[in-house]
Amino acid sequence: MAIQLSQNSTARLYRTLCIVTSIIVMSVGSSAQQSSEEVKTGTISGRVINENGQPLGGATVSIRPVGVVSSGRSTVSNLEGNFQVNGLENALYNVSADSPAYVAPPPDLESPYPTYRVGDSVRLELIRGGVITGTVTNATGDPVLGVRVRAFMVRDATGKPTKALLNSLAERSTDDRGIYRIYGLVPGSYLVRAGGGGAQGILSATEFDAPTYAPSSTRDTAAEIQVRAGEEATVDIRYRSEPGHVISGQVRMQGTAGASVTLVRVGDGLIPTSSSYQRAAGQGFVLSGIADGEYELTAQEVSSARPMAFTDFAISDPIRVTVKGTDVTGLEVIPKPLASLAGKVTLEPSKLPECQNKRHPLFSETMVTLLQNRKEQRTDQLSSFRFFMGNSIPDKDGAFIIRNVRAGQYSFSPHFFARYWYLKSITLSASQTNSAQVKASSSVNSDIVRNWTTLKSGDRLTGLTISLAEGAASIRGQITKSEDAKMGDGLRVFLVPSEHDKSNDPLRYFTAEVNGDGTFLLTNLSPGRYWAIAQQSQAETPTSTEKLRLPDALEARTNIRRAAEVAKVEVELKPCQSLIDFKLRSN
Repeated sequence: MAIQLSQNSTARLYRTLCIVTSIIVMSVGSSAQQSSEEVKTGTISGRVINENGQPLGGATVSIRPVGVVSSGRSTVSNLEGNFQVNGLENALYNVSADSPAYVAPPPDLESPYPTYRVGDSVRLELIRGGVITGTVTNATGDPVLGVRVRAFMVRDATGKPTKALLNSLAERSTDDRGIYRIYGLVPGSYLVRAGGGGAQGILSATEFDAPTYAPSSTRDTAAEIQVRAGEEATVDIRYRSEPGHVISGQVRMQGTAGASVTLVRVGDGLIPTSSSYQRAAGQGFVLSGIADGEYELTAQEVSSARPMAFTDFAISDPIRVTVKGTDVTGLEVIPKPLASLAGKVTLEPSKLPECQNKRHPLFSETMVTLLQNRKEQRTDQLSSFRFFMGNSIPDKDGAFIIRNVRAGQYSFSPHFFARYWYLKSITLSASQTNSAQVKASSSVNSDIVRNWTTLKSGDRLTGLTISLAEGAASIRGQITKSEDAKMGDGLRVFLVPSEHDKSNDPLRYFTAEVNGDGTFLLTNLSPGRYWAIAQQSQAETPTSTEKLRLPDALEARTNIRRAAEVAKVEVELKPCQSLIDFKLRSN
């Protein structure tokens, strides 16, 4: 019997696969969240709407704490689309909605996955999914029964290539008439295929065939199918019945939990062409139903497991496999332990009178995030899930650890909630590996803010200190223009340090988007003197303070600073100052 994925909602599939991917394949945050901070409970409420802004009743709303192994809480929206979950402790939460035949809008991979706190009101939008249906027949026109039909997105609704992300995959087997129907699809352009390998445990004979792409093609000549919200596309497939090839080999495992093997066609992003599982005492793995083409094969296994905590994983480097008219056998795949990083968040209170009686950051509402160097990403496409990588919540003492980090170059970004606090510094002391007690890779940079930190497989990096200081200022302002000028889209405000000795410190650079009415708000600003400038965004313009501070944004920071020095609009911010009605003219 063929395995079928739930068609109730692609959003549910997306959330499930993203959780599995972020735990198994990518970097996962750890640390149980109980602290000596005063435990308070409260509510997260909100509303679920459709793409037209109408309330969506009966939607399942899930609220899960970030960085904790927990199933979370759930509720159902009422007839007005409203929902409320009470009794939540201070923490950061992911909030999502699910409703049959509806999907969530595709996420922005360049932005962090949104998190919410107790007291927040959340607006969740779901889109009516599209449908692909049709009949699979053989060369004589007879229906093909029980064949697995898969649809995966190659372009989003705007025509932009998606690299086949996990939220764009769905499948269904044909019935006794050869008919299939896949619903709940995110709008966009899809490829549709029948047959071929793809999942462990499939017993259908068509799993040994090379996949047939609609209308009756190979992958290279497949037709793209346009899927629109709430509409149905008919896609009939004439099944080719071409025998597929086999890829087989052995995973050299370190543990006893077995290993999973995934095969991805080059260019298809995260969508697996086939998968297999090798037991600890097994003879190896076999992937069947493989068509000619270029693939990347990866194996992963559990390297250690801890009760009530995230598991440590080992993953192999991708192996390039070329299939051309014959089977590929005798592969050897070696999973490598992933890296980890440990550190501490410290708080530096201020003794200044103007900063007294202000709210302090809570560690339970603080998140440390790893950001990967996009220019150095691996070809396996797994790094495209930047916003799921390396999220960790500090414990009651501010200590945190990020496990299962893939080899690469990283920067660090804390997210916290306290208006009068700012990020003062990020430092790295002498680091050691866990077993030999020798210094970690010499590629680790001493200037951790201005440069990428390189992590290799098995590295155990320690000694990272993130200092938050009290005394942050804020600016609430207004952009001024001539009477006949209009406020264009993409206008941003930038603050750059005017003090010469601070010009090379990325943590002294800030940006905020200008609203349609010309207002803007800059918060969590370190005290000091700044140049202020408003500029129209270009393709290379960083769209957040986090991106503006990245090592690869040095050129952008330099250009913005030069323009601000010419404009000569200087502002001096005192500790805990709230500057309002600040006027800034747009260039």
